[in-house]
Amino acid sequence: MKTSSLLLLSTQLMGSTAFAPASLGNQRASSKLFAAGGPPQYDKIDAVLREAEVLSKGSVMLHIDSDTPIEYKPGHVLALEIENVESGDDKNNADAIANGGWMRGPYTVSRATENSLDILIKVVGDKSKILSEAKSGTPLKFGGKFKVPIVEGIQKDDTKRVVFISTGTGVGPCVGAIEEALKDESFPPIELCASYRNAVEIVYSDYLDELQTKNPGRFSWKAIVTSETGRLSATEKNLEAIAAAEDLGLNDTHYHLIGNGQLVSEFKAGLDKAGVPKGKVTVEMYFNHKAAPNDDVIDRIANMISSAKAVAV
Repeated sequence: MKTSSLLLLSTQLMGSTAFAPASLGNQRASSKLFAAGGPPQYDKIDAVLREAEVLSKGSVMLHIDSDTPIEYKPGHVLALEIENVESGDDKNNADAIANGGWMRGPYTVSRATENSLDILIKVVGDKSKILSEAKSGTPLKFGGKFKVPIVEGIQKDDTKRVVFISTGTGVGPCVGAIEEALKDESFPPIELCASYRNAVEIVYSDYLDELQTKNPGRFSWKAIVTSETGRLSATEKNLEAIAAAEDLGLNDTHYHLIGNGQLVSEFKAGLDKAGVPKGKVTVEMYFNHKAAPNDDVIDRIANMISSAKAVAV
């Protein structure tokens, strides 16, 4: 494996917007790329695309194989590279030239085995379009291991309930984390609230229904279609989807927020205002970082969450 520098990247489509070393803090990592003395270094691993599988409108799962043994988990962020392609984006082209002809960007792992990766991407720009249209057998490279895996960021021993709130392809790492957690009989019950703009964008609907049926009391899920009902935070009625049982206190639920930066920022602020301990909230933003949080939305979230019992003593 050849060690190479990762240049500072502009905001990327799908996947985390930048890389940061793994940390057990409640943010799971900063969204800023940094490293002492320069950009991070990572070992590049040769790989091949097994399949670019369309899961729903605009959502494609990249199934990637490598002969090199790897250790990744859902929620890890890595650098993914594809060779000898020309983008309509000058920044992408300039970075590919600087990287020996390989276009690259940060993406979040949905699933992993010793020799394979699944990465769910949203097709919204040149880079994701090129990856989504790549043929089976296309050479790829990946490397780096940034952020804390989703399951590892949850302190299960003092948690009675876990809530995943995702937008778009943020559901990918959530599904991988759910599969991992369900293998552990001692893991708290998980509720997934997955938000999409339109119903045709829903990912893994049948599969999630099957998981829910096979794991009663341990897993449940709901899709929020914003074009039909508005955002999850739009009304108190919508927010009932994540309301806790009356016997649970504010410190009993762990929330993982992943996807649209505005949603993540508003829910993080609302949970904090409600009194949810900081260690019970982990986040990952994919895009829309600069969107200003709506104070009314923050208050609505806080009011809903704080209706639970006070923090248990």
